[in-house]
Amino acid sequence: MNYNYVLAIDGGGTKTTVVCADNTGTIVGRGLSGPTNFTSTNIGAASFNLREAIRQALEHLQPDATITHAAMGLAGMDSQADYELTFRTLKTVLDQFRVENFILVNDTVIALENGSDAPQAIVLISGTGSNCYGKNNRGETANAGGADFLLADQGSGYAIGRQVLREAVKSFDGRSEHSLLEQLVCQHFAIQSIADLKSKVYAPDLPKKEIADLSRLCTEASAQNDAVALRIIAKTIVDLEQHIVAVVKRLNLADEIFECVLSGSVVELPEIKNPLIDRLQTQFPQMRVVFPEQPPVHGAIKLALQAQAAGATSSS
Repeated sequence: MNYNYVLAIDGGGTKTTVVCADNTGTIVGRGLSGPTNFTSTNIGAASFNLREAIRQALEHLQPDATITHAAMGLAGMDSQADYELTFRTLKTVLDQFRVENFILVNDTVIALENGSDAPQAIVLISGTGSNCYGKNNRGETANAGGADFLLADQGSGYAIGRQVLREAVKSFDGRSEHSLLEQLVCQHFAIQSIADLKSKVYAPDLPKKEIADLSRLCTEASAQNDAVALRIIAKTIVDLEQHIVAVVKRLNLADEIFECVLSGSVVELPEIKNPLIDRLQTQFPQMRVVFPEQPPVHGAIKLALQAQAAGATSSS
């Protein structure tokens, strides 16, 4: 008996999730490894992480199992050059597992597929990084953000964490009002003074996720009405709102019915989520906000099964 399965891959800047599913969408294997975003790591490390996660997901399959299709959503893939490099790398890895047919898209696409079946929908992702993508019923798509930490990522955990560090230093220097963030940063890094911070944050192996995790210090300080932290939160809300407004305008959805999927750790924070939704619904009263019930990799399962049903083949 031949068993046909699909692979679904969510490749991020901090981790890669791979699941294997049967033709009903039931997950039969899972894998987890490090980043496959090429701006977060090099090609060699990304390829290794991808192979390892796939190996884990497939290790308990029957010997005669066949992976007919795969779908991968990759963070940071925002240009044709990104796509071509990733396509070649992904093909090389999937060839080792005898997977011939695959779909490669930005991670915003699988996040949107996971959160909405509506013909007109937008997804905003804000976790370590930030990105926004949408589609309308005329076949048009648009995105905003997603150009990584030097060019974009406003409203992301990384952007909040970076601002936390900068405001802690300003507080220490006396260049701004005193902030509780100064004390919280010292506690986080187990240092006596902000004067000792430099060696911690400029460590060569400090991952972006650790900077992004500092966003919790901002929410902790804002809960105690720290003025600096409250300003960071307010700016984050505006930054995220601007992503969605830009995509709405480009898709001409302002006066139409559409769904808005909010995904990621930052937009799940009540102090950000609630005012953000209020601001958006004031501007777009026909917008319906959706919070996904499952992780984004389920959107990749959906795409892979659609390709399997259609008998689609890969194209570069």
